[in-house]
Amino acid sequence: MPKAHGKLDIQYAETMQNHPFGIALYYPPPTTVLKPGAVGYFDAYGSWNVIADLEDATELARNGFSLSAGLTKAPADNGIKWGPKTSSSTKATKIDLSAGIDPAPGIPVTASAVYSYHIDSDIGAILLTSAPVTHERYYHSTPFKNWMKDNAHIILDRWRYEAKEFGMWIVTSTFSTRKCAINMWTTRKRGIKVGFSADVAGVGQIGPGVEWYRSHTDEGWGEYSSEGEHKSVVFFGGLRFRFSQNFRKVATLVAEGPYGRTIRRPIEEQLEGGIADSDEDTPSELISSVPDPEDEDKEFKIECENYEEEETDQDTSVD
Repeated sequence: MPKAHGKLDIQYAETMQNHPFGIALYYPPPTTVLKPGAVGYFDAYGSWNVIADLEDATELARNGFSLSAGLTKAPADNGIKWGPKTSSSTKATKIDLSAGIDPAPGIPVTASAVYSYHIDSDIGAILLTSAPVTHERYYHSTPFKNWMKDNAHIILDRWRYEAKEFGMWIVTSTFSTRKCAINMWTTRKRGIKVGFSADVAGVGQIGPGVEWYRSHTDEGWGEYSSEGEHKSVVFFGGLRFRFSQNFRKVATLVAEGPYGRTIRRPIEEQLEGGIADSDEDTPSELISSVPDPEDEDKEFKIECENYEEEETDQDTSVD
């Protein structure tokens, strides 16, 4: 995951990398703006900014973009049920309710199970989602790379600063839910208490009728809900495109050729700055070079990093 000076959204995404669903979102955006086929970028505040929707041919044509060819969307999966998703360093301990004492303010005595989530090291994180979770995605990444090759010059012409500073994303998959809650903490002795209307450790997932209750004394919770057909995106997969600026210049005298002619050769140098932060562990693919729309002596190299979800069976485990 790209580094961004320890911001909360980046910390959360890195902490939740143990899940195969793509990148975890600390500030879940609605499916109206972040969805498969959306093109945009995350700004310095971690907010998602859309510049194009590859599913909207009319809008693409209106803005001068070429149409997307060869895109094939997979059938949506609307029946996913998740238990609590936690970081690898987060441990769960079941609290004994046999004494009949309220486990924490905000958790009713009618709760069937209460768990305390804690960490021994690093950062702890937990994601709670209501069922069902919806999974939407496209097959294949090549058509998206081809679209970026064909339209990079338009992006650089209109969003030059954003492309250089933040890079551009094409979203290829999402996991979304109508209601979710997120917490992240670093205090080792701190325990985050969550109650459930059914024993999630026993059933391995949160069904449609299972509710969660968080302790009112635990700080750091963020809760998100949506209305109508829209949902909040908790994980997404996609392709990230980095734009690095280069220029070619003529070197000084290299050698003296026949009849006293000066031999010169072009030297390509990379300009300082202009490359969005990236994860050194994530391999990148050079997909294209396009002329700089503001300087004919320069060009932009476009590299693609793959942050798509892993191909695996749906995980319905508690953690």
